[in-house]
Amino acid sequence: MSIMRFHLGWRANSEQSAVRWVWWLPVFCLVEAAVTIFGDRTWNWQNAIVGLLFFLVILAANKVINYIPWTFFRSQWWIERYRIKSDLPLRDFALLQFSILVLLVCGATAVGWCFRQFLGIKYIANSSVIFLLLLVSLAFVSVAIACWTTLPQVAAIDAVRQQAENLFLNASERYDLVMQGANEGLWDWNLENHEIYFSQRWKAMLGYADGEIANTLNEWRDRIHPDDKAQFQLELSRHLDGTTSHFEREHRILHKDGTYRWVLSRGLAVRNEEGQAYRMAGSQTDITDRHRAEAQLSHDALHDRLTGLPNRILFQERLEHVLQLAKRHNIFSFAVLFVDLDRFKTINDSLGHLVGDRLLMDIAQRLKACIRSSDTLSRLGGDEFAVLIEDVDDKDDIIHLVERIQQEFKLPFHLSRQDVYANASIGVLIETADYDCAEDLLRDADIAMYRAKERGRGCYEVFDITMRDRAVAMLHLETDLRKAIINQEFQLHYQPIVALHNNQITGFEALVRWQHPDKGLIPPIEFIGVAEETGLILPLGIWVLQEACTQMRAWHEEFPSDPPLSVSVNVSGKQFAQVDLVDKIRQILAETSFDPHCLKLEITESTIVEDLASAKAKLIQLQELGIQVSIDDFGTGYSSLSYLSRFPINFLKIDRSFIQDIDTSSERLEIIRAIVSLADSLKIDVVAEGVETASQLAQLCSLQPTSGQEHFAQGYLFSKPLNRDAAKNLIASGRDCYASK
Repeated sequence: MSIMRFHLGWRANSEQSAVRWVWWLPVFCLVEAAVTIFGDRTWNWQNAIVGLLFFLVILAANKVINYIPWTFFRSQWWIERYRIKSDLPLRDFALLQFSILVLLVCGATAVGWCFRQFLGIKYIANSSVIFLLLLVSLAFVSVAIACWTTLPQVAAIDAVRQQAENLFLNASERYDLVMQGANEGLWDWNLENHEIYFSQRWKAMLGYADGEIANTLNEWRDRIHPDDKAQFQLELSRHLDGTTSHFEREHRILHKDGTYRWVLSRGLAVRNEEGQAYRMAGSQTDITDRHRAEAQLSHDALHDRLTGLPNRILFQERLEHVLQLAKRHNIFSFAVLFVDLDRFKTINDSLGHLVGDRLLMDIAQRLKACIRSSDTLSRLGGDEFAVLIEDVDDKDDIIHLVERIQQEFKLPFHLSRQDVYANASIGVLIETADYDCAEDLLRDADIAMYRAKERGRGCYEVFDITMRDRAVAMLHLETDLRKAIINQEFQLHYQPIVALHNNQITGFEALVRWQHPDKGLIPPIEFIGVAEETGLILPLGIWVLQEACTQMRAWHEEFPSDPPLSVSVNVSGKQFAQVDLVDKIRQILAETSFDPHCLKLEITESTIVEDLASAKAKLIQLQELGIQVSIDDFGTGYSSLSYLSRFPINFLKIDRSFIQDIDTSSERLEIIRAIVSLADSLKIDVVAEGVETASQLAQLCSLQPTSGQEHFAQGYLFSKPLNRDAAKNLIASGRDCYASK
């Protein structure tokens, strides 16, 4: 047995794949000799020959076995068997091999005893010697067979064991690397003795050294934020009783420095055969940075980045909340203000976007100073702000607040070493009982704000239901207007312009009309404003100019005269601001073959003073083309001798508001006299519009020019605007318009 164990150890250490037990036969021969000698038996040369013969016979048997193609004698067969039965404990496998060896030895001894009995009967003298030799030989054969069958299995077991150890070491090393890379703290909770293991990383995550936290659950539980503790315990209990498949909870936990950190705790319970949890292990991950990033993203999603105020989304959420509370308690004690800056684009473009941003920030601070901490101020976007005022006791308080805001806007804003003034139009919504959603509240406050802008900048307007009806009507009008441009539903009417010294028609003003398919003829006063606001005035203006030039060209050919008739066309502010305006006019003149000296463009004063440098450049280009320029509605805007003297202006058109009272108001007459005198001194002709009575005409005729300039007039006294055919008939009947009436 000792020899066999030595042989097995040598085989395992040398990692040989074949069993070479035959070379140990000489050792067994020595054992035989020792047994014989110590057994007080005579050892002679015959016994030695018998031992040698055993050695040779066994050696030959080994050669024969090597040629037997039985997988039973190959180590690979045992390795596969071991892998299949790898779930059996190793000690059971060793016990099995030992049992086989004992049975072999005992079997050999029993056979030897029987043979001795047989020899004892036949050959009494030599039976002891023969029995001894046979017993030793059979024991040797038993050991050899055991080695033959056991060594491949041991080699297979050792190979699989070594492979398993390597896999375990690799997995352990990989697990350690993953845990270090994941930067997670581990915990292992023994539910039977209530001890819990916290890894060094788990403790370091909270700012503690390895020995500063005991292995108890209270060390963990007591550090959880009070607001998170109940939900944490609930989730943990649900997993332990089997309600959930795993435990996972985000919560705050107290750090050693006194602050709370956000962590993600995850774990899994190990259960016995009855399904009862006896152990639970998991990890803890610091997610503070992620929570901060998420909180920042959430804040940015609901707040304006420039001013830090709530944005439109958050404002509507709060407004909806207040509205629902009011409906629930039937107490509507809140109001909404919609604040929009006037001419902010001009400030932004002239002083730069950085100054514009600074102005918005200062405005936000002033608005915030005007309201209570319980109210909500929001920047909706651009230059629009909104205010939600709660717990309103008296509606007059809202008006006082609006007036206070207006007073704040009268003070200058100190930006980039200069004072900037900004006005705001404010829409006020006080009656809030008939609303179902926040969007409608904000919409009507916006409508009131636009109504305030129409009244004049720096004003406020309280919403009433008629404003909404008007806004809806304007929306429908815009839709119809877009269709009208596509369907060419517009037509031109022509109002004659008469020379006062002879009542002769010198030209016409082209006035656009809209032939609506359902509403009939719509005057420009009802849709030009919408066209201006929506930008539809641009394609409409080009169409008017081209149509007027085409028609007047046809009349020139049909009714030649000297001088030829002229046509006046209004140019809106948006049109005049177009960079390629002169190019487009030049193209229209070329396409219609119209004489540019017969074209007059009417431009308002406010359009010119909007950008004096650009206006001067365009007016010079128009003069070079031969086109005449008339200042429309003179006296109602920014009348200035400066631009009149520096710019190429041909006509001043006196607004009808001055003409209406000329025969009853001496002040009006003196204003007109001053305008005429100014025009004469600058060698500019004058056109009076809106002349409706003979007395008005008489007053105008009394203002005779002193420098050879001409005076003209137009109005219902001479003719209302005429369609194309009626205007043609008027031209054909003679050019003395007043005499033909």
